[in-house]
Amino acid sequence: MIQLLTFDLDNTLWETEPVVAAAEKILLDWLERQAPLFTRNLDSDARRALRKQVLAIDPELRHRVTDLRIAVLRHGLRQAGYPEAEASALALQGFDVFLEARHAVELFPHAEPLLAELSRHFALATISNGNADVRRLGLDKYFQAIVSADEVGISKPAPEPFLAALQRVGVEPANALHIGDHPSDDVLGARSVGMGSLWFNRHRTPWPEEHQRPDGEVHCLSEIGGWVTAFNTTDGTQR
Repeated sequence: MIQLLTFDLDNTLWETEPVVAAAEKILLDWLERQAPLFTRNLDSDARRALRKQVLAIDPELRHRVTDLRIAVLRHGLRQAGYPEAEASALALQGFDVFLEARHAVELFPHAEPLLAELSRHFALATISNGNADVRRLGLDKYFQAIVSADEVGISKPAPEPFLAALQRVGVEPANALHIGDHPSDDVLGARSVGMGSLWFNRHRTPWPEEHQRPDGEVHCLSEIGGWVTAFNTTDGTQR
């Protein structure tokens, strides 16, 4: 019997790519005003190379998107000619600009009504590799646990983020179901710890056949409530 539903955030409760692209443009505009050496001394190719350079120094940053973005900014500002202390301060200020814009998301239709309804019947938690925070969006009232790769130190599909959510709510994996859009990060990650999995396939893309299929698939958030009810009725025997 399902007691806990865990949700991915990016591209599950809202579309992410346009928001991140807009946030990066806002950040670049800010850097042109506040740190003009950055855009003057680093062309677009040099800026694109920064992430790879930082990850070559510290590969583990790939699991912590906040620390990675700050490190990339600091590295670029140092390359552009700012001294270490100033580069560090500007990187933190710039990240705050980016993060504010990164939360200018538009929830998918049915998202908040779905969370409100599900939270009356199940414990809910978030498990995200991104740095969007439901507390900034006023959605934290629906969730008993908020888990991010930034905090745990490793990203999905590694088991640690899923296990952290289970532990915080106090639910066994067999009594939990994860909902997300990514076949590997969400579906395979949940299955690896014994959780159920529901694939949110908004674009109706074919399932990658090299992976074991999820317990179910929905194309609209409005379908989730009914699917979970049916899944619970069968006690998860379709697994």
